[in-house]
Amino acid sequence: MSHTVAHVPPPLHGCVVLVVDATTGVGRRVTSQLCALGAAVAVVGAGHPGRGDDAATNAAFLCKELAGIGLIALPYQADVERPESFGVLSGQIAADLGPVAASVVVVPSASGGDELAPAFRVLSGVVAASLPAGAEHIEVDVGREGFGLEEAAQAVVERLVRLHERWRTPSG
Repeated sequence: MSHTVAHVPPPLHGCVVLVVDATTGVGRRVTSQLCALGAAVAVVGAGHPGRGDDAATNAAFLCKELAGIGLIALPYQADVERPESFGVLSGQIAADLGPVAASVVVVPSASGGDELAPAFRVLSGVVAASLPAGAEHIEVDVGREGFGLEEAAQAVVERLVRLHERWRTPSG
């Protein structure tokens, strides 16, 4: 009698996702969940004025933590005050991990400063424009979503899983 064990890849295996503001709140939850589902995640620490920590260091620590449990995540840095710095990320990530299939930009709530949310929306547009054809772009507006961090993160992850299933399924 022969026993065969089928290897079923995780739902996001082979998917490269860029997550901006990936080191705290919704972005951190999205990053961790995407990695756990097999995605390779480009963790972008978004530096900005008024931030009480170092976004690049936080990105590096999160990636080290994820790598420590066998997940794939690489840190990247960009400056919210220089949106053009986000335009080159897609190419850098493609060279390191493969073509970006999706991006997630977390727009902070207005409590982070009146000018911060609009600045993140601008950079979200820059990121979207830099993606390869067919890549998905998701903007998560924390101040407008109307549900908690966990629910917001789960909605993003579920959307990407559904999209990735469609990308992997040949059209008939």
